[in-house]
Amino acid sequence: MSKTALYQSRNQLTYAGAAIAIAAAVSKSREISAPECIAVVDAGGNLLAYARVEGAAALAVQPAIAKASTAAALGGPTGGTPFEFGANLALASLGGITNLGGGFPIIYKDELLGAIGVGSGSTEQDVAVAEAGRDALLAALES
Repeated sequence: MSKTALYQSRNQLTYAGAAIAIAAAVSKSREISAPECIAVVDAGGNLLAYARVEGAAALAVQPAIAKASTAAALGGPTGGTPFEFGANLALASLGGITNLGGGFPIIYKDELLGAIGVGSGSTEQDVAVAEAGRDALLAALES
């Protein structure tokens, strides 16, 4: 698959690229026996792809999407904001911005293409699954 099929010019992650991230994240979720909700968004925070591994908490759907959207908006991973600031952002955005770990931007050649967010496991599990998805997409872009 050509690189241009994975993302379009500036700031445009495609569904094909998002699908690579989802597939790798689902695989990691199953590998570590941590059923997860997984969301991939474009650079604007718009949902491109979503998966819910069998057994993942239904209540983790929106947090996974919020983690991805937050990582895209901030251009950095979620979970590192001081609690008070993160709690205020979550309240002010009606849950659209979250400080929970498990969201990572997808940055290729210094360009924000989108982000991945994972929820339903422990923070460590969410992070591991999100990193697997992000890293698989970045590896595909490099090949």
